[in-house]
Amino acid sequence: MKTEKIQLFDDNEHSNLYTYILDPQTSYMVYKKRPAIIICPGGGYLMTATKEGEAVAARFLSKGYHTFVLRYSTYFKERMTDLNEVPPINEQSHYPGPLIELMESIRLIKEHAEEWHIDAENIFVLGFSAGGHLAASLAVKWDDKDLLDRFPKDVFPSVFKPKGIVLGYPALDLESARANFQNHKNPMIRRQGDFLYDAVFGHDAPSKEQLDTVKIINYIREDMPSVFLWHTYDDEITSPEDSVALIHELIRHRINCEFHLFAKGKHGLGLGDEVYANSKDDINEEVSAWVNLADQWLKLQCRQ
Repeated sequence: MKTEKIQLFDDNEHSNLYTYILDPQTSYMVYKKRPAIIICPGGGYLMTATKEGEAVAARFLSKGYHTFVLRYSTYFKERMTDLNEVPPINEQSHYPGPLIELMESIRLIKEHAEEWHIDAENIFVLGFSAGGHLAASLAVKWDDKDLLDRFPKDVFPSVFKPKGIVLGYPALDLESARANFQNHKNPMIRRQGDFLYDAVFGHDAPSKEQLDTVKIINYIREDMPSVFLWHTYDDEITSPEDSVALIHELIRHRINCEFHLFAKGKHGLGLGDEVYANSKDDINEEVSAWVNLADQWLKLQCRQ
């Protein structure tokens, strides 16, 4: 297996792509190209969650995918551990910075597809929470002119379009997510909610127009990638209602999609099993089924 940390841009040390590339030789003198998954952890655009990175990469590696973890630029350079102390701030983190980094990741992977034995036609993005917002943003804005202007003119827009996206408890509407942060019973989560708008917009009073530009449902289109989405009814931070509304809009636009709403489960479960659990609350056998469900869906997409 090839593991490597790749700094995406020379002027930004806080944006890195971690590779988990399987050996292409499956038997003696037998080589195989495999699909790839770029994983975007959540963290409210303030940080990127640990358990939504390598743990998820390892699980999908075991199912035959090359995996990549994007540690995109976030507002805090360090995790917040004290309610009264704000970590160092990364001014390069504002939107659409993380989206540009995701686009560069998919471009880089396709550029190295032959070397890494990747099936370039089957590259997916998997995102949790804010990382789900990032993945969904790419799905609807992969050919956005303002974003494309950040790249060389000879790069075709289709390079940035993933085959499909997998969303776990995604933050599809940052306005509702911030409200849920600030109403949460956990004081640390409430405090982090105070910085969400600063992280995304660079200030804490975005206009309605600015909020609308990052609301995923406003950009649903017929030529976007297929979507697999799972959420839990009990989620207190990202709204399952937003996920249901998105699925309704996808169906209305005849976008291939699959949706699972689990009856119980808190926000941020990740894999949902005991292997990477910090407490009993992190273990949810019903929710942990999402991995196999997503794998089946991904394999179906690869055959199409």
